[in-house]
Amino acid sequence: MPLSEKRILISDLCMVLDTYMPKEQVEGVYRAYMLAAIAHDGQYRRTGEAYVFHPINVAMILAKLKLDYHCIVAALLHDCIEDTTLTREDIVRDFNEEVAHIVDGVSKLTGLEFRSNIEQQAQNFRKLFLAMATDMRVIMIKLADRLHNMRTLQSMTSEKQRIIAKETTEIHAPIARRLGLNNINKELEELCFEYTHPYRYQVLNREINKRYGNLKAIIEKIQDEIKFRLRQEGLANIKTSGRRKTTSSIYKKMKGTHHKFSEMLDIYAFRVVVDDMTQCYQALGIIHNLYKPVPGKFKDYIALPKTNGYQSLHTVLFGPSKVYIEVQIRTNEMHFISEYGIAAHWHYKGEDVNASVLADNWIGSLLDIHQNSDTSIEFLESAKVDLSPSEVFVFTPKGQIIQLPYKSTVLDFAYAIHTNVGNRTLGVKVNQTNVKLDTELKSGQTIEIITDENARPHPSWLKIVATTKAKASIKNNLQEESASKLIRLGEHLLTNALDYQGDGKPISEKKWQACLKILKCNSKQDLYMKIALSEILVSFVLNKIQGKKGDELNNRISIKSTKNNSISCARCCYPIPGDKVAGILTSSKGLVLHRFDCGNLLRAKQKDEQWLEVDWQADDEEEFEVLICVKDENRRGMLASIANVIAKANVNIENLEVEEDGDSMSALKLLISVSGLSQLDEVIGAIKSLEFVYLVSRVSNKKS
Repeated sequence: MPLSEKRILISDLCMVLDTYMPKEQVEGVYRAYMLAAIAHDGQYRRTGEAYVFHPINVAMILAKLKLDYHCIVAALLHDCIEDTTLTREDIVRDFNEEVAHIVDGVSKLTGLEFRSNIEQQAQNFRKLFLAMATDMRVIMIKLADRLHNMRTLQSMTSEKQRIIAKETTEIHAPIARRLGLNNINKELEELCFEYTHPYRYQVLNREINKRYGNLKAIIEKIQDEIKFRLRQEGLANIKTSGRRKTTSSIYKKMKGTHHKFSEMLDIYAFRVVVDDMTQCYQALGIIHNLYKPVPGKFKDYIALPKTNGYQSLHTVLFGPSKVYIEVQIRTNEMHFISEYGIAAHWHYKGEDVNASVLADNWIGSLLDIHQNSDTSIEFLESAKVDLSPSEVFVFTPKGQIIQLPYKSTVLDFAYAIHTNVGNRTLGVKVNQTNVKLDTELKSGQTIEIITDENARPHPSWLKIVATTKAKASIKNNLQEESASKLIRLGEHLLTNALDYQGDGKPISEKKWQACLKILKCNSKQDLYMKIALSEILVSFVLNKIQGKKGDELNNRISIKSTKNNSISCARCCYPIPGDKVAGILTSSKGLVLHRFDCGNLLRAKQKDEQWLEVDWQADDEEEFEVLICVKDENRRGMLASIANVIAKANVNIENLEVEEDGDSMSALKLLISVSGLSQLDEVIGAIKSLEFVYLVSRVSNKKS
């Protein structure tokens, strides 16, 4: 357990700071300590020690990451605004605005709980990430604060320990990992495992130590052999180190692979650090000649870095005496970023540090999630995908590598290529085989997207995709499509009304502009949208354009076709030309036609929803679905006979359902396509002529 027995003093902190900070800055840190000590005087932690030792420990965690002067000072003062009489203005006066800004950011996160109800948890999660976006040092102090609290959790009750550890597992450890703060992440995960599953931790830890004790001499021999062989082959300037993997990481792997501890192979890892990337691959070849590699266990994180900037070659080897070992090979720079993650930014000011650039990109993606999430819960779910520790690497047909979060689907891949590719996706091939759009990606697959200019996103796609970009793109397209439909509907309604009630004269631009000004519309499109949404009545627009009275319109329009995307037939009553119909105006589907006796239409009228009487002159080429019910004698060949007379009437059967109605009777529901009422009457008459048919009726949706 990484809990240190030695109390950390301000002198210990200053000693670490002396290794990378100018003397005057170290003196400034000491001044901050004195200010914190005075402010926290008389305050004690649950452990019984003076409260000021907590900010010293937080600052020490950050000092080991070589964080800058302002961050270390802010770490020492991070609880002062919340818990003492010290104010933001005091910090600005004694230090500067930058330190005060960081402390203020941390103070605003104090008391955020992630164990309350899901809505509150989601809101707090959102606040955490928005604070991170203002200054990354805010979240780094928060992570160090949580790490020290986890180290001293033994003073809490076991129930409280489990609650805090679970929260840390779900929130803080994933953030540390995503920012490349691997040491903080590992220690948090280890402490969380110890407190959430104390018995499992003790048993597994004991077994690991026992195995390591039995094989210690062999493991040391393997390390010496690797070092000797690399130097023998000319790689003189190398560093090697060995360690056993953490108990929590081994447990996580056991759960993921459903293996017992006795079946776990690589619980020991060696690290080899070389000068440059070429030497990484050279060292890999030498080590593979020394020990046989385990098939399928090689990972190239140099060519395909992790999302947090981590780069290294990983390979698992068959060692002597049936000992399996993992070897990680990396350059000095890769090792530095592996150790410091986002903190490397403060060592390479002005340079594009891989981890820093990736972290900035991630924060940018979180802000995109924030802007495109309608609720805090939606933000929480989307952000958790981005916090996923795993990635998949797939290929385009041209060999380009695309990196996506674990659980991404082929549709996420399409949007990763380009928004237009995603929006026009018709089908997908994985390794030249057609697959469904919800198929999850696996590393190494080659993905081909089949597009069509007429293809459009469907609302169901939002449940398929995992990435922020895909969800935002689909939402935007659906909103644009909906707006486009409404504009077309509004234009159609106004044009129809002008044809029906107008004087036939064209409307001048001057009249248009005057009308738009009176109605407070920015453009004709804006007016059409408001007409479709029933915010402005068509009759009122006519009154402004032509001086007509509103009641002259009588709430009626005529249509000639439903091919317009903004007009559709209701699926509850299946209206067809020849029926008396009315249209209900909806924001999502435009004008929806219903039969006049449809129960849904009657309910809409009672609720004062916007509706219009419709004169429907159908296009001869159009066909419309209608549902009929046939009651007949249940006999052999019955279906074939009915299908035959329908086919002779030149009518298609779209769907059918058969319901048994006793031993001798059956009820057949047929969805057929007809041009209008006259063709429907013809079909019904033909079916009635069959001797075994008792009744043919059109299925209605009359209000009972």
